[in-house]
Amino acid sequence: MRTVIALLFCLSPFGAVAQLATPAESDTKPYRTTLWVDGGIILGSLGYYGGISLYDATLPLPTEAEVLALDPLQINAFDRGATQNLSTSINTLSDVGMYTGMVSPFLLLLDPAIRKDGWQVAVMGVETLAVSTALTFTAKVFTRRYRPYMYNPDYPLADKLDNTDGLHSFYSGHTSASACMSFYTAKVFNDYHPDSPWRYVVWAGAATVPAITGWARVGAGKHFATDVIVGYAAGALVGYFVPELHRLWQQKHTMRQVPRGE
Repeated sequence: MRTVIALLFCLSPFGAVAQLATPAESDTKPYRTTLWVDGGIILGSLGYYGGISLYDATLPLPTEAEVLALDPLQINAFDRGATQNLSTSINTLSDVGMYTGMVSPFLLLLDPAIRKDGWQVAVMGVETLAVSTALTFTAKVFTRRYRPYMYNPDYPLADKLDNTDGLHSFYSGHTSASACMSFYTAKVFNDYHPDSPWRYVVWAGAATVPAITGWARVGAGKHFATDVIVGYAAGALVGYFVPELHRLWQQKHTMRQVPRGE
């Protein structure tokens, strides 16, 4: 999750803020952004994440006795199989899936129509990831669900102790990050090219990458199936609705600019 926040800062150069501050925007653009709204959401989400991270650091960690008392039979049947999974290679695949989804918006810059609005699209992308990250970490902190490997006797006991990550199972940050940025990419492409036959391919890719990521998180013993299902849904919803709300905002703004009687 810390890597996600680092990437957020890397993707939010000061030039983007300058672009947002430019008052003259073409009404042909599908989206509307402003410095105060979008900048406020980004900074607010990052500030909130920082605050809840500090709060998380004050919460007690499980004792050795509590960890040793964990019983896989306490887990519902649908999720229980994940407690037997432990694979570093599949875990690596989940990392690849997450980063593939997260860098997918850069592919939009290959499109000249989107590239001319590059800063605006980039700012919305940062906003999407910031909101998704804040929501994901909120769920992790307040549910404090044990990860599957905490139930696995083959996982080193020393790595289970003094580690807040073992309590951050719900919901999957890898899956939500991959889903939110993959769906963001597909949504933006669709809004710029609503009649393109390639939009079906883009949407299929957007749905597949986080699905593979989620499968790998379960296979690696990092998450339960319910963690990745909820993470997929939460990320996809944020990735879709952030640009959709900006599209509706621009549509409303454009209608206001049309003189009465036309």
